[in-house]
Amino acid sequence: MDSDNDGKNAVISFRGKNTDITGQDSIMGSASVPSWMMRQENYMAPKDSDHFIGKSIMKLLGLLTVIRESPVSSLHGTGAVMRLIFTLMSIVLMAISHNMAFTYLVLAFFLLRVIFIPANHMARVLKEALGAAVFSMLLLLPSVFMGVPRTMLTVSLKVFVSVGLISLLSALVPFNRIISALKVFHLPDMFILILDITLKYIAILGEMCLNVLTSLRLRSVGKNRKKGESMSGVLGVTFLKSREMADEMYAAMICRGFEGEYHRMQRKAFSKNDIPLILFSALLLISYIYLETVI
Repeated sequence: MDSDNDGKNAVISFRGKNTDITGQDSIMGSASVPSWMMRQENYMAPKDSDHFIGKSIMKLLGLLTVIRESPVSSLHGTGAVMRLIFTLMSIVLMAISHNMAFTYLVLAFFLLRVIFIPANHMARVLKEALGAAVFSMLLLLPSVFMGVPRTMLTVSLKVFVSVGLISLLSALVPFNRIISALKVFHLPDMFILILDITLKYIAILGEMCLNVLTSLRLRSVGKNRKKGESMSGVLGVTFLKSREMADEMYAAMICRGFEGEYHRMQRKAFSKNDIPLILFSALLLISYIYLETVI
């Protein structure tokens, strides 16, 4: 043990270490450094294509954009109940109609209504309708070789109008007002609950998948020949998180006293703003009866 004269910087020497009074240790002498630590690394990661992750991210972003896109309807416009009735009535009558003139009438109304909505909503509605029509044409393509091409054109046109009307309804009315409108038709509360939760959690789980894919892209180094295996990991994480959120939501609903019954906030299902659409619906029904019985 060695100590200086003033006593301020006392140092204790013990088995090759110097320990000062502050408790700090310093290694005495020079220690040899392994050669592998002194070797300079010039690692260059091989280039790899990340189109799989990039396309998945872009698809999810597009889906989330569509879900979160604000509808163009206002609170003072036509009610969700009347719009839902008109959409369902048009699709059902067009499906059972044997006269193409009625389909052309509904198509004319659809195109006339679409041109009065903003460009971004119009592009989305037409894109979804055209995509469904092209898919139905591919399915019915064998009918052309069987000598009945009219079947392919008729079904594809009806699919185009039907999907277009549904897309137009989603572009005009928020989904929460559509859920509220279902209560007017006295549908089971369990059905409304499942539909409501599904629509809400599509966006939440989509965000989660987007975050997982972004993390995977940032952590990917080098070349990976088995990119498809990463999708199972993304789906696995999403499934586990969805189970966790389902348990949390169930506990929250129990704590808030939810008994599975939906209550409609608006007392009146129809208003004076629904009169134009009611008149047009009546005209459409009369046209269907006339075309099916007279022509």
